[in-house]
Amino acid sequence: MIKKKLTKIGITTLALSMALLTGCGKDKDKKEVTTNSDAVLNMEASDSMNNPSNIDFVPTKEGYVLSELTGEWIDEKLENQRPMCIMINNIIDAMPQSGISQADITYEMIVEGGITRYMCVFKDYDNIEKLGPVRSSRLYYVQASHIHGDLYAHYGWNTFAEEKINQLEVNNINGIDGVGGVTYYRDDSRYAPHNVYTNGEMLNAGVEYMGYSKEYKDNFKKSLAFYYEDTELEGGVTANKATAPFSSYYSPWFEYNPETKLYERFQYGEAQIDQETGEQLAYKNVLAIYARYSPIHDILLQVHWDEGGNGYYISNGKAVPITWRYEEGVIKYYDQSGAQLKMNPGKTFIEVLDSDGSSDMVFE
Repeated sequence: MIKKKLTKIGITTLALSMALLTGCGKDKDKKEVTTNSDAVLNMEASDSMNNPSNIDFVPTKEGYVLSELTGEWIDEKLENQRPMCIMINNIIDAMPQSGISQADITYEMIVEGGITRYMCVFKDYDNIEKLGPVRSSRLYYVQASHIHGDLYAHYGWNTFAEEKINQLEVNNINGIDGVGGVTYYRDDSRYAPHNVYTNGEMLNAGVEYMGYSKEYKDNFKKSLAFYYEDTELEGGVTANKATAPFSSYYSPWFEYNPETKLYERFQYGEAQIDQETGEQLAYKNVLAIYARYSPIHDILLQVHWDEGGNGYYISNGKAVPITWRYEEGVIKYYDQSGAQLKMNPGKTFIEVLDSDGSSDMVFE
């Protein structure tokens, strides 16, 4: 067992073979290649100042673009669509949750009393049949939604969250406002406050009701970077199991499945299941980052995003050390060489742990 906390950008094999066929005197060449899945793609090569060392090959696929949230192919109609960020209950009384397995990115952070809450991020939310239970906003989740374009759904808030929403001009859909009946409903099979749900149709209705644009603002900057194909991690430590001890009584964990090459999630002593699919939650990537939490009022907390910190990138059975910084309104992740971290294409779970040393990741 390993317990510790730490205080390239490469060309893929496919791209490298293309480089051998590409002249260095052209500003742009295009080659057609066939992937292992028999899908025909185009690899566009562009160079800077005719310097072959700066060539970067970017795959293209007719009718599709690469998602900024997962690095996977999505319909080109979604390219400029802002994702929906939504608050999800995560205490044991709210289990099992519905629809969260569809999220492209899930954030987990501490709230009052050592429990946690999720913010799930969906690039395409049109086909969500049932999602929830939905819960109230917190200050630092507002800031996390800002990273992904400021379209933020929640049921209630506190004063600090409300102030930050107004300060950042976040396009929020609050269930306790007039839009509540448009966007949310209560499931009578559960008891309040763990019974608020929504779906894709209602989320779209809420966006329309509030008069929000579904498109990114012109100055939007991407937070994540991805490899174009699955890549094994170099260095680091073995991570067949990764545990995030948020508190003395809550320590969710992930177990690596070498057959699917995904991390399956467990909490409260058992597999975490999506009620709508009956399947266990599983992720290609886990980011475990350390941030400073501090009290803001009574039991309420804040996260000092501006300070940055350290952490781990976990994928394909390995965990490698990383750093992260909050820059120009987004979080950027960096590998040990100082280059922006590239992740494997797929869904990502982000654990935001306290940097005070009480929540060090455990790898086995």
